[in-house]
Amino acid sequence: MAANNNNDNNDDRQQIIVHPPTVNAAILNIQLTTEEPANSLIYTILHTPTLWSILAMTSIVALLVLWEETIHNIRSSTPKAIVPVIDSMLAEVGGLGFIGLFLSTVVTGGPLGQIIGRLSEDYLGDEELLLEAFEFLHTFFFEVGILFFVVAGVCVGAVLEEVNKLSEISELALDADGDGEVTLDELAEALDVSCMIVDTDGDGILSEEEKIDALKSTASNYNFIQAIIAERSMSEVDRAGECLVARERILGKYSLPQEFEIDAYFGKIFGENLEESVELSPITWLPLIPLIALENSVDLSRDVVSASSSNAFESCGYFFATPWVFYPTIFFQALSLTWALFNFWKMTSIKKMLLPTLVTDGVNGEAALLPPRYTIDEIRNNFNSSPSIFAWGEQFFTGGGAKTSPPRNEHEELFGAVGAKFEGVYRDSMRFSTWLCVALIVYSTTQIVFRDMAALYLHSANVGNPEGLVPELIVWIIFTASAVFQLSLAPTTFLNYCFVTSVEEYVKNDIVDEVMREVELCET
Repeated sequence: MAANNNNDNNDDRQQIIVHPPTVNAAILNIQLTTEEPANSLIYTILHTPTLWSILAMTSIVALLVLWEETIHNIRSSTPKAIVPVIDSMLAEVGGLGFIGLFLSTVVTGGPLGQIIGRLSEDYLGDEELLLEAFEFLHTFFFEVGILFFVVAGVCVGAVLEEVNKLSEISELALDADGDGEVTLDELAEALDVSCMIVDTDGDGILSEEEKIDALKSTASNYNFIQAIIAERSMSEVDRAGECLVARERILGKYSLPQEFEIDAYFGKIFGENLEESVELSPITWLPLIPLIALENSVDLSRDVVSASSSNAFESCGYFFATPWVFYPTIFFQALSLTWALFNFWKMTSIKKMLLPTLVTDGVNGEAALLPPRYTIDEIRNNFNSSPSIFAWGEQFFTGGGAKTSPPRNEHEELFGAVGAKFEGVYRDSMRFSTWLCVALIVYSTTQIVFRDMAALYLHSANVGNPEGLVPELIVWIIFTASAVFQLSLAPTTFLNYCFVTSVEEYVKNDIVDEVMREVELCET
């Protein structure tokens, strides 16, 4: 027994002898590595507060220089017609920056901080909750604003690409004989237009009656969905062909020379409309307040500020499980989708009415340019761009629409219930629709989708409502996909808007004169 006890004691001593020296050696090694450079020059410099203050300020100055150089390069490489758009976007970014400065100096860290803290403690039970909510909402507004300008930048890019392709296609793809001029026959061949008998009496002369009869037979019977699909699937050549057909109409109607450049004309039109489309006013934020307030209340009711809060996962699943939040969100999503689709369809349908129709005569094989459909009373009277409830909505939001601002010509009759207010009203409509889509995307992704995904895969034990987590994630992913689809419609909607407000009775004579002056300068 004594021997066994001695063996046991020896084993214990061996364990004590083996392990502690290893630990002590590691500690000693750490102490040596941290104390060794203490006397070096590098250690002294790195532990000097002045150095880090200089580095921080230098980084800020470097970012400012980078910002200015980037803006300078963008402005210098952007066509003159688009430069005001860049200036407008920069002004709006500056406004958002001012709001952030005001909140940090006056509200969250200033004299109003104590008042807001007291209100938060009295009514929300946490002194810091309302102050943090201010910071979160400003960050959200800033993110929405930046993404909106990114989308506006995409529209600018689409516009520039459209103008460049229009010029390139007209010069390379449609000018079959290479003589520098695109004739109607070349257009008809390139666009593969329909062949029909226009010269019904065979006398070799197309009378107005024959053109009208042919035009009635080509009237489109597309429904709402078919019109959207057809416009979305239109090729670049077909879209450029539309502009060139419109050019032939403008040349004939206003007796312009063949040197008139339709791509320069539309480029200036795009620039003017883009400049006004990216301007934001404080009223722009008003439609977002009900939706954001409802969804943010789910967080605040659980002492959560946003998805970045330490206890953020306690709200997961409750956005889906709270009826007075979930159903209004569905309403806003449906409203946004309907709004974007209607804007897209309305611009497309009006454009089709304003476009001349290019056909090939089945008798003599020659191309014929038929007048726009809206010039035919029968076709125009049967056209309705404000069906059912949309007519009521247009009249309500325009203060009477066509009743107070009746159409002044046949062109404006196409605008439906909105009447002569169409140009300004639908520019704002496209802007607000895009703004709403951007806000829905930012909030859905940053505050719900990303949070739910993190909760599902990394923090499942902290989820407030596990039963509602997966349905909530699926539904809000669908919401986000819907908003992204709506944004994909924006560039084409904008291009068609520019078209319908710059042809026929809406031709901008000042821009036509400007384009012709530029052509004359180039020739001299």
